[in-house]
Amino acid sequence: MFFKFYPFTGAAPGYITLSPHELYVTSIIRRRDDLRLLEKTRVLVTGRIKEYRKHEKRKDLDTILLVNLIITPIPIGESIAVEHLWFLRRQFKKLGHIPVQGERIRFFGEVYSYRRLGGKSVDRGIFNTTDYGVKPIEYAN
Repeated sequence: MFFKFYPFTGAAPGYITLSPHELYVTSIIRRRDDLRLLEKTRVLVTGRIKEYRKHEKRKDLDTILLVNLIITPIPIGESIAVEHLWFLRRQFKKLGHIPVQGERIRFFGEVYSYRRLGGKSVDRGIFNTTDYGVKPIEYAN
């Protein structure tokens, strides 16, 4: 059986047409807010290490900035493009390797939600709002 999609002309004889809904493909570009749809879901994350930021008082709060992230649900699903996400350095230390600046990494993780309760969130007017992050679980080879 052949599957062919003819968006404007209809089906040719002997072919079955599938709508974008049936193909699980949409024309919507997924963004950071769509991480809410993947909460508690295992995902594959790819991104580039752009910056390390040391905490002035507590070493366990050192952070790593990943940019140009592509987050894809496992086993299959639509990818979400995210401009940047901050991770705690200790999350990668638990995986056995701390990536270097400029390196592109791939890892499996789980999407979680959290409330913004401090830092610059008060100044920006986003105090006590929900945001989403990814907890690294293991590196992907």
